[in-house]
Amino acid sequence: MNSQSSDGMKDWSCGWYCIRAKPRMEMVASSNLLTLDGMEVFLPRTQRAKKNTVQPIKPLFPGYFFARFDPVIHIRNVHYARGVAYVVRRKEVPVHVPPQVMIELRLISPDGILEIPDQPHKIGDKVKVIAGLFKGDEGTVTKIVPARERVKVLFEILGRPTEVEISEDEVDFPSAHPISTG
Repeated sequence: MNSQSSDGMKDWSCGWYCIRAKPRMEMVASSNLLTLDGMEVFLPRTQRAKKNTVQPIKPLFPGYFFARFDPVIHIRNVHYARGVAYVVRRKEVPVHVPPQVMIELRLISPDGILEIPDQPHKIGDKVKVIAGLFKGDEGTVTKIVPARERVKVLFEILGRPTEVEISEDEVDFPSAHPISTG
């Protein structure tokens, strides 16, 4: 969607900008901005590829998304749209996102959803329990029991190291996140 000025020339100020959404309102904010004329929105999201289960789709950059618009014409409407906290600025000037960054983001998530494959656990991995009795606790994988899809995790319980065998489904998998550097 390109904005056209009255003389038919392409509007040079139309570009991509980073938008800060209100907490957990990225979808609401991006949907509202799409109702404005001359607006394009890109909300990159992730979905973890986990065996036998459908995982929730989450924003790649929690709290942020991108919109392409002319700030001279749309800044006020963008700022006051439902779900939008503000347009990211530097010294009161909206920060333009370089086109190459947007191209790269679209290449890694063409449909807007980036699948992040789970990586198998390894002995020595630091893990966080996401379900069950030890939910929220962190420990270290000490043994993998593939036949029963379980892992042994070393926790500190009452000041003593204690090894507990739990289901792999109750432990967060390490992920190969494309944006991470390590």
